[in-house]
Amino acid sequence: MHNKLINLAKKSNIDLEINESKTESVDIGVLNKQEKHYQVTKVKSYLIKAIKDNKCVKLEVESLKNPEKIISNIKTILDIQDNDNKNYLSKGNISKLNKDKDVTNYNKVSKDLRNLYELKDKYPNLANLELEYEYANNSITIKNASSNLKSSDYYHVFAAGVSVNYKEKSKVSYITYFAKNYDFNGFKEEIITSLEGLKYKLNSTSLKTDRYNIIIKNNIVADILAAFVSMFYTKNIMQNESILVDKFNKKVFSDKISIVEEPFSESAIYRKYFDTEGTKTTTKKIIDNGVFIKKLNNIEYAIKSNESETGNASGVFNMHIVSGNNTYDELIKELDNGIIIDEAMGLHSGIDVKSGNISIPVSGYLVENGVITKGVDMIVLSTNIFELLSNVISVGNDMSHSRIDVLSPSLLLSNIALAGGEQDE
Repeated sequence: MHNKLINLAKKSNIDLEINESKTESVDIGVLNKQEKHYQVTKVKSYLIKAIKDNKCVKLEVESLKNPEKIISNIKTILDIQDNDNKNYLSKGNISKLNKDKDVTNYNKVSKDLRNLYELKDKYPNLANLELEYEYANNSITIKNASSNLKSSDYYHVFAAGVSVNYKEKSKVSYITYFAKNYDFNGFKEEIITSLEGLKYKLNSTSLKTDRYNIIIKNNIVADILAAFVSMFYTKNIMQNESILVDKFNKKVFSDKISIVEEPFSESAIYRKYFDTEGTKTTTKKIIDNGVFIKKLNNIEYAIKSNESETGNASGVFNMHIVSGNNTYDELIKELDNGIIIDEAMGLHSGIDVKSGNISIPVSGYLVENGVITKGVDMIVLSTNIFELLSNVISVGNDMSHSRIDVLSPSLLLSNIALAGGEQDE
């Protein structure tokens, strides 16, 4: 069917490329000791790129069963759409099929999740454990008249809502944990860490508004960095929608911050060998010791800027702040006196990617003499991305597992503003 559609388009002087995406997934949900759902899903979709007379259009379809109608729709779009989106089709041949060698018994998965509620024996304040597990296997094929690209990869992801109660107080913590293979023990350790922290948070207080030395946990740093990924794209720089306009090859962050993308490295939880446009992905350093040295491009803006396409039409994969040497516990000792932030709310509404400003409600712990002493909440992290990644004392080695696109270790920072509910007399 692919070849028929490509050949039919050729008769109308249209160069055609078909991107076929297939996802097979297993989803298991558990509440405490009760399995709530078990679902197997298969999804297939197509993205068609068509080029004629230097004009490029894209069309999403659910099926290729009616090629004549698809070509007719493409012709209509080409006739009515006025754009200068210069583009071209993918080149070469790639075949990277990562077969899942980790044969998972899903009955065992359900049992493992249900047995987690036995943690209540050690943590009697545990009220509810709402758990989710998903296994996903994704395959992508991009085909045109002269090129055929194929890749497939898989990952496992666990999620938990951990609720604790004490007298009339209650607290909830949320966890997401991605892994290449079935790392149940790693997920369990995340839940135990959450339960240990929630013991302090049941007696949380606010802070005086002031500047503090702080640790931002790896998952929060990753979420903040992910919100700002667009700043690295040539498109946004050219349109003056990036905070890095006029900052290429200039120092923008601490020399302790280097950011790399390694989309198909052995360490990547999900490996990406080419993007949705069929451009090969590459390992690249974006920030080198604080200096912005690499822009990200799709084909259109590579042509417009006379730069090379970077394989980032579909975003970034395994982009991360390069780890330092300190463990998380060592960061706490180095902090000595300050605040740990391990939860953040309102990331979408509290981050302004055009100005770089960050103002988000957060919670965490008070650290005194290198020891966690109590929980803190009702506070607001008030900073910007430049200050956040410039006031770096130390970079941890505890790479996050909360995402697969952007990752980070924990960061120890100096002199960061926190607005609290308790003010000076």
